Amino acid sequence: MFNNDYFTKAELSCRCCGKLHFSDDTLRRLIRVRERFNKPIVTTSGYRCPAHCARIGSTMTHTTGQAVDVSVSGGHAYELLGIALEEGFTGIGVKQKGAHKGRFLHLDDLGPVPGERTRPTVWSY
Repeated sequence: MFNNDYFTKAELSCRCCGKLHFSDDTLRRLIRVRERFNKPIVTTSGYRCPAHCARIGSTMTHTTGQAVDVSVSGGHAYELLGIALEEGFTGIGVKQKGAHKGRFLHLDDLGPVPGERTRPTVWSY
């Protein structure tokens, strides 16, 4: 599945250990989003191992291999958000405050998560 024109193994692997446990279904969905968006998508986080999530104080969504954070802001964030929802991403986290280089959207396609938000859902950071 990593033979695609848009995303590399390195950018979707854990930043601390290099492990890659990214879902093929999520990658297919992300590729469809990229094709419809018709602009480069810069990923800032893909798979995270449990130790990395614990170290940065993050929820465990990224440990499933079904979540990605993408650097995007302003009107492009609005456009990407709409496409992601249409393509079946069920969890959308929005950080659009502060410097533009730190703004992002979290996209995941998890099903119901016991003890977590109902799906589909949107939250802000």
